[in-house]
Amino acid sequence: MAVKPLGDTRWSLREAPREGHTMPGRAEQRVTLRDVAKAAGVSTATVTRTLQNSPRVEPATRRRVMEQVQLLGYSPNPIARDLRYGRREAAVGLVTAGFTNLFQAGVASGAERELRHAGLQLIIGSTDDTPAREPELARAMIDRRVSALLMMPDGDHRDFLSPEHTHGTPVVLVGRPAADLAADVVMTDDDHAVQQATQHLIGLGHHRIAALTGRLDSFRAAQRLGGYRSALAASGIREEPPLVIGDLTTPQQARDAVVRLLELPSPPTAVLALNLGISTGVLIERLAGRHAFAFIGLDETDVSKGLGVSAVVRDPQEVGRQAARLALDRIATPDRPPRTVTVASTFVRRGTGEVGP
Repeated sequence: MAVKPLGDTRWSLREAPREGHTMPGRAEQRVTLRDVAKAAGVSTATVTRTLQNSPRVEPATRRRVMEQVQLLGYSPNPIARDLRYGRREAAVGLVTAGFTNLFQAGVASGAERELRHAGLQLIIGSTDDTPAREPELARAMIDRRVSALLMMPDGDHRDFLSPEHTHGTPVVLVGRPAADLAADVVMTDDDHAVQQATQHLIGLGHHRIAALTGRLDSFRAAQRLGGYRSALAASGIREEPPLVIGDLTTPQQARDAVVRLLELPSPPTAVLALNLGISTGVLIERLAGRHAFAFIGLDETDVSKGLGVSAVVRDPQEVGRQAARLALDRIATPDRPPRTVTVASTFVRRGTGEVGP
């Protein structure tokens, strides 16, 4: 996958590297325009005109300059060049929560493929699951003059993406609503699919259904719990607070939560795991403890599919493609109204969710 990683994010437009130099912090210095000019016995302006194929450069001078360019191994710095001439880089930035998140990796793959067909590269920056770093990474992308910025935010603040901060850079939000921000959005309807999954369990006779989720203050947790609660309410089943456990961030925490649930006087007969990490922990505990409760996860891997885990499934590649298309369309028509594209999530029955109480 032709993806450019985001490097040192500490420099800004005022601190952009001079043409021919490396980024701050690297020991080795590249050959500069001045080095070429000195070796060829010409001015730096002449070297620049030569590299731009200007007709103002005499053929003999052009040959002499190009000989030195090849001899010295000079390569113009595209970031400095684009900043100097006000051009944007032929790339789109993506800010993600982390490189180990399989769903977000799939989004990046789908976006990269779509952008590559349009002649653009993808630059990726990771917050390492630290929402407070989102403004820093967005600023670094904008300083690089990316043609558009794809954001997969975990934080609730959007001020740093307002027009006065993005300087005309198109922004596409992935997986979160825009709130008061005038931006394009790609969403998945997880609430609808979770509602279907919960209704399926109720239809099998389950009335004590546990729901395990991540950070309770996150949009995704609220969205998915909303689907769970809608299904319970539609069937006249009262939600029992001990069966809803949130703020789980690791598979081990999910395993521990399952153990606590099964120790209740009236344990649940079914468990909904509302993200992939939690699904992994619940699956491990179900296998290790040889528990027979019904189990439906969210997202999937080859292992979970092979083990017959029923799941709410999203298509990260399609989410990435749609995000890239919105970005490309916004680049081409910057004044059009913001759009929201919803990619359907589906409930897939494979076996673990088809167990009766």
